[in-house]
Amino acid sequence: MIKAEGIHFKYEVQVILDDISVQFEKGYLYGILGPNGCGKTTFLKILSGLLRADHGHVVLDNLDINKLSISEIAKKVAVVPDATTPIFDFSVEEIVTMGRYIYVGRLTRENAEEKKIVREILRQFNLVELKDRSFNALSAGERQKVIIARAIAQQSKILLLDEPTSHLDINYQVELMEMLKKYVKNGLIVVAILHDLNLAGQYCNNVLLIRNGKIQAFGTPEMSLTRENIKLVYNVDVVVRKNPFTNSIYVTPISPRVIEANEGVSNNLIKRIHVVAGGGTSKELLPELRGNDVSVGIVNTLDDDYEFALELKYEIIAETPFSPISEKSQNELMQKLNQTDIVILVNVPFGKGNLENLKILENCIKPLIILEKTPIETRDFTEGMASEIYNRIKSKTNVKVVKSVPEIMNLIDGRSSV
Repeated sequence: MIKAEGIHFKYEVQVILDDISVQFEKGYLYGILGPNGCGKTTFLKILSGLLRADHGHVVLDNLDINKLSISEIAKKVAVVPDATTPIFDFSVEEIVTMGRYIYVGRLTRENAEEKKIVREILRQFNLVELKDRSFNALSAGERQKVIIARAIAQQSKILLLDEPTSHLDINYQVELMEMLKKYVKNGLIVVAILHDLNLAGQYCNNVLLIRNGKIQAFGTPEMSLTRENIKLVYNVDVVVRKNPFTNSIYVTPISPRVIEANEGVSNNLIKRIHVVAGGGTSKELLPELRGNDVSVGIVNTLDDDYEFALELKYEIIAETPFSPISEKSQNELMQKLNQTDIVILVNVPFGKGNLENLKILENCIKPLIILEKTPIETRDFTEGMASEIYNRIKSKTNVKVVKSVPEIMNLIDGRSSV
C-alpha cells in the first residue's frame, strides 16, 4: 500500500499540489489524469521519494517514505520516467539487467538465478529476439517496453509510470496496457499518468482526476470521467458513453458551434429543430445542433441515437424496444412537427418497426432536410414500402436533399436556402 496524506507542494510561491490525500492498494491499476501543469508529474515524484512535500506525508507500507533509504525505496517502488534515452549505449539485456542492481550491486557479477529472472522478463515482454540490440536503435514503442521491463526486473510492489503511452502507436499502447493489467492481477500496484481518457476508461480500475493541484475526482472511470468533471478539468464539452464491445466508457469531445450562447442572444438565432433518426445515424449531426432547441424521435430506448440525445440533454420522443410505435408516440411526433422550424431526416434504415416515422413525415409541411448518404433501397427492409413513401417525400417542394452534415448546417445557418 502507498498513501499520500495531506500533500502540499509549491515551487517558490506557486502552489502545485494542495492537500492531496489518496491511497493506492495492490491489485489495482490507477490512472492519474489532468491537463498539463496541474501537478501530475510532481505528485508522482513525491510518491516515489524523488521530491519531498512541503507538508504532508507519503506512507509506504506503514512507513514514512522520507525515513527510508534510496535502496529501501527502490525495493518497494519502481519508477518509469517520461524520458527513455540513456546517456550511454547499452543493449536491451543490459538495460533490463540494471533493474537487478539493487539486489546484486553494479560491480557484482550476477548469478544464475539473476540471469534467469532477466531472461523471464525478456520473454514476458517479447524482447528475447532484441536482447542484443542497441537500445538507441529501437523504435519508441520498443524502448518503452525495455524501460518498463527494467522497472519490472526490480520486482518492486509498486510501479509508477509517467506518461507511458505518449508518442506510442496504438498497437504499442494496447500491448502495454494489457501487460500492465496482467501484472496488476498478480498483486502489483500500478499508478500511471495518462493523457488518453479513453485508454484510462478502458484499462484503469480507478482514475484520479487533478484540477489546479487539487483532487477533482477519485474512483472508478464511471465515477471520475463524467461529463461535468471533464468540463471542469479540461474546459471542453464531451459525451461520455459505454463502449458496446468492452463495456468500458469512452469520451467523445464535442466541437463548439459558432453561436453566441451568452445572455442577450436574440431568440431568432435559436431554431426549433426536430431530427428523425434511428440506428445511430444521427451521431455526427446531433452535437453540431447544440445551441438550438433540438428534439429527436421517435427512437427506442436502446438505440444509440437515444443515448446520444440523452447525453446532450435534447428532448426525446422515445418508444419501448421491440414493440411497434404507439399511438401516443405518433401523436407526440405530429405535434412536434407542427411546432418546429426545421425537420431533419437522417440516413435511417427502415423496417416495419419504425416505418410509422416515414408515414408521418409524408404529411409534414415544415421545411424538411433529408440527409441521404446512401440510396433508400439499400436500407429499406419493408419490401419496398419505405422506398415508395420516401421517394414521394423527396418530390415535395418543402424538401431539400443533401449529402453531408456541413450542408445541413449551411441550410440551418441561412448560408443556403432550405
